[in-house]
Amino acid sequence: MDLTLYSIISFSIILIFSLILSIQDIKRMTVSIYVQWASIFSALACHMVFNRQGMWLYILSSMFCGAFYFAVRKITKNKLGPADVWFGFFQGLFLVPKMIPFCFGIEVIVTLCVINKRFGKVQFPFIPFMAAGLIAAFLIQVIFM
Repeated sequence: MDLTLYSIISFSIILIFSLILSIQDIKRMTVSIYVQWASIFSALACHMVFNRQGMWLYILSSMFCGAFYFAVRKITKNKLGPADVWFGFFQGLFLVPKMIPFCFGIEVIVTLCVINKRFGKVQFPFIPFMAAGLIAAFLIQVIFM
């Protein structure tokens, strides 16, 4: 395990913004775009300060994550909100590409365990599940990589 100032600050950013965005999503089923932009800006600033050479890998990872959620949004005819797509960009800024499928898997498993109803027309906040996947995948990434 390589516990550095970079990983501590990254984890702090993840926790702070995951908590804020999850609470907003649970309470109002909508999230402030300004908070999402602040989360992405904070993540990029963290990379610029601590990991300037390796930040392009995380930007690529962010593009992949955001594109995946955007595709899901279009396939499901906008059942996934735009805030979920933005949170996908935020997720990718902290995960190496090989951890992204693991993060997606955690999200699906946690969602299916917590929400045991038919999904049909039931709306539920998805950012808390995305945050759980991000936190778990990031911790595994820091511990085992």
